Amino acid sequence: MDNKNTFLKNKKEDHTMMPVFIGGCGRSGTTLMGAILGTHTECICTPESQFKVDMYHFVKQSRNPDFMDVLNRITKLRRFRFWGFDIDQKSFQSENISTYSELLLWIVKRYAEKAGKRNPRIWVDHTPANIRHSKIIFELFPDARLIHLVRDGRAVAASMIPLDWGPNTIDNAAKFWKKKILLGLEAESKWQEKVIRVRYEDFIHDTEKILKYICSFLNIDFQPAMIKGTDFRVPIYSSQQHALIGKEPDIRRVNAWERTLKPRQIEIFESISGEILKTLGYSLKYGDNAQKMTYFEKIQSVLYEIYRKNIINKFAHWIRIKKGLGRQKIYL
Repeated sequence: MDNKNTFLKNKKEDHTMMPVFIGGCGRSGTTLMGAILGTHTECICTPESQFKVDMYHFVKQSRNPDFMDVLNRITKLRRFRFWGFDIDQKSFQSENISTYSELLLWIVKRYAEKAGKRNPRIWVDHTPANIRHSKIIFELFPDARLIHLVRDGRAVAASMIPLDWGPNTIDNAAKFWKKKILLGLEAESKWQEKVIRVRYEDFIHDTEKILKYICSFLNIDFQPAMIKGTDFRVPIYSSQQHALIGKEPDIRRVNAWERTLKPRQIEIFESISGEILKTLGYSLKYGDNAQKMTYFEKIQSVLYEIYRKNIINKFAHWIRIKKGLGRQKIYL
């Protein structure tokens, strides 16, 4: 291992908090699962932590990183500011932190203290992009666990298309979902005993059974109170997108996409990602008879994506972020 990498990996074999990363395509239920696991008395679920990968690259390029400087940089990042708490950097000066992974765990412990949980055994990180960064995750935390959460891509598309991020057309949603699923399957194959796959639909249909399976994987006891998932508050900037967090899983929402999507949208999705749907155990409406997009439909899709991303989404995203940063501190 080169000198740069020695500043990344956790050197302490006896650290008391195991990271559990939930990942998958956006709108697959990662926040819901994070909230439910975070209700366990031995777990702390933090808001999404995209910044951990951003700063990983910075630390990796540093020959001799100053971790106080790294901490300062993290606290200035917008994604960290959504965590909604201030870090007492004076207390950090007395810590003997020599690796980036130790710094991340230290930050999580401070968050846990602010949230009223002292010395949690497990850090639950529900950032969807975890599935894309499994290599980095296991480099930083060799003993970590990864939960690959998958959801019917047609349901993901129905949920994602109206939002101000991600694809806004059915064909791009199908390609987006397919790409994320393939990354997850690759992680399952590469890391094997450290990764499990959970289907969102199974989780909703029999929450207790799936939770017991996950708890066994994490070596913690199942606690019935977990099912309501009331111990996690979503950041304000994404509160509308996660309005169901804190409520028991609703089985009626599993097939809501059948009412939301138009028949032609379903057909287009299946023409692009039908094979992956079948691989994951989902039944198809059109099967091999799904007709691919026409040239005219492709042109329509391109023009609509340009319109949404350059006008509607930019404004909606700006409003959402401003609202979130302005009020986030009320959460802790």
